[in-house]
Amino acid sequence: TILADWADHSPEAPALLHGDRTVSFGELHERALRAARGLADLGVGPGDRVALWLPNVPAYLILYFACARLGAIAVAVNTRYRAVEVSDIVSRSAAKVLACAPGFRRIDFLTILAEIEPAALENLAAVVTVGEAPENPPPAIEKLRRVPFDRMLTRPRHGLNHASARAPCNIFTTSGTTSAPKFVLHRQGAIAGHAQQVARTFGFDEPDTLSLSILPLCGVFGFNQTLSTLAAGKPCVLVESYEIEEIARLITRYKPT
Repeated sequence: TILADWADHSPEAPALLHGDRTVSFGELHERALRAARGLADLGVGPGDRVALWLPNVPAYLILYFACARLGAIAVAVNTRYRAVEVSDIVSRSAAKVLACAPGFRRIDFLTILAEIEPAALENLAAVVTVGEAPENPPPAIEKLRRVPFDRMLTRPRHGLNHASARAPCNIFTTSGTTSAPKFVLHRQGAIAGHAQQVARTFGFDEPDTLSLSILPLCGVFGFNQTLSTLAAGKPCVLVESYEIEEIARLITRYKPT
């Protein structure tokens, strides 16, 4: 309800700033509902897993809120993972859909995908490609249904709402220091409650609040900062990768708190 409440209360207020684009709370909610329909078209429903292997781009949060609407579970896949780790997380989580950005130039998704054995992803129903898609996809996804993320946003809004406080919504992984990373499951009520508590405790609800989302959304720290900012109805500047000159430019331009 965090997103829906702010979309009703302040639909024109900026939620996400990315490049030269601004996505308002109303637009973020609308796109999440359309993406939910797109995921439902791929067979995603309550309890199903959607692996998000994406940098800090609007599509990450749109798909995340879409999963919440469906009662599905977003599986965070670290953008620093290599082939063996990506295939392990996707396979072990029994993800039905994988969202990735194969054309993203700052992270070599294509090379990593090329190193994954097709059998490791055979349980996937589809791959959602964010941004430019390759003309000759790697073998791991060659035979899978590939759906452009932008096409999902042209779908009608998803009418059914399976969001609830008790519904599971996130899988984050432990560091895997002593063995393979372990899955940690969170429910919607805990995520929303924590975001609202952080927003209050750290004063994110102050009028001039603006967050620079540098830390990856695939990690708990970056995810919490961004979701807590949105819970306060304030905007986030999404930073795709850690490049100090670009970060300095964004700080000068936006003056984040």
